[in-house]
Amino acid sequence: MLISETRSLLTSMLDLAGVRPGEVSAADVRTIVEVFRRFATVAADDAVSPEKDGDGILAQTGTFDFDGVREFCADLTRQFIEADDQDVIRQLRCTLHWAPSAETEALGSRVLWSFGMPLDDFFAEALSLPGWAWALSGVQAPQHLTIGLEQI
Repeated sequence: MLISETRSLLTSMLDLAGVRPGEVSAADVRTIVEVFRRFATVAADDAVSPEKDGDGILAQTGTFDFDGVREFCADLTRQFIEADDQDVIRQLRCTLHWAPSAETEALGSRVLWSFGMPLDDFFAEALSLPGWAWALSGVQAPQHLTIGLEQI
């Protein structure tokens, strides 16, 4: 797989699992995580290797005010450094969005990178973060799911 193909591959994998960005249920959150976990194992042929921190996963949660809208987000991002131009960093974001509440505000914000740890250990630790644990609890369905690939 090439970095430029990551968005379409993840979207296709989610579609095959029955998840569509505009129609996300509370039960879909766990499916999204499992699909992303499988997606994280697919090598990016044009990225620096994971062992050299050129391909890694970021898990983050928190209440943010992106684009002028305050919302609680649970995000899995795969970051790539291009092998041919190591100044080029791309991120594929898979973000679930909820309306903020007192409960989600109390969760605070957390960030965890996969660099230097096996993916199984990373996902176990990431999903135990308070925000991800809440997202996976099924208490509330997300408002929507966004998937985007961008250069940072």
